[in-house]
Amino acid sequence: MTDWLLCSHTLPTILKRALTIVRPKPGKPDYLVPKVYRIISLLPTLSKTIEHVALARMTAFALNCLLRLQFACLKGYSPLDAMHLILEKVYKASNDKLYSSALFLDVQGAFDKVLHQRLAEIMTKNDFLPYLVDWVQLYLLDKSVRIMDGTASEPSFTPIQVGIPQGSPLSLFLFNIYSSPLCYNHQRLGVDFMVSYVNDYCLLAISVSW
Repeated sequence: MTDWLLCSHTLPTILKRALTIVRPKPGKPDYLVPKVYRIISLLPTLSKTIEHVALARMTAFALNCLLRLQFACLKGYSPLDAMHLILEKVYKASNDKLYSSALFLDVQGAFDKVLHQRLAEIMTKNDFLPYLVDWVQLYLLDKSVRIMDGTASEPSFTPIQVGIPQGSPLSLFLFNIYSSPLCYNHQRLGVDFMVSYVNDYCLLAISVSW
């Protein structure tokens, strides 16, 4: 069934609906601010199963565009590995009497800002099979969400026109594909080294002085 859904560019609309639970983060001073609430999306189990199969097929094409310095979805790579790599570069520069300057960036709301057409262009450019590109576009099309707080809920599902679902099996992979051009162009920014973990980036410049 999963093979047919992928090859025929099909995914039932009911599998694209998410029930979203709103939970307050503990210890916050003001609960009138939306950012103090955590959003938890409940996705259909069958949808997650199909996504895992799609992910397994797309992973074979990952190295066409992902760098080894993108640590989010490559097997055997963890945030701790990324930190060790950064420290190794800094210690080596120090031993060579050089100075290291680091800029750490966190892209807020990164998953919500993914443009679907741009994602398709990047996948096509990096030789993903056409049926996988088309299926991802279908997967992202016509998604909807209904927000609940435990006592009440929205009367209907609200369409989502942009972004990728955070927390799904495909989320990290698709965002890494989408952001991969940034990692290829880091030398244009005047930095010697760049490491990323999902939406967190480290830009490292090494020089003879500050």
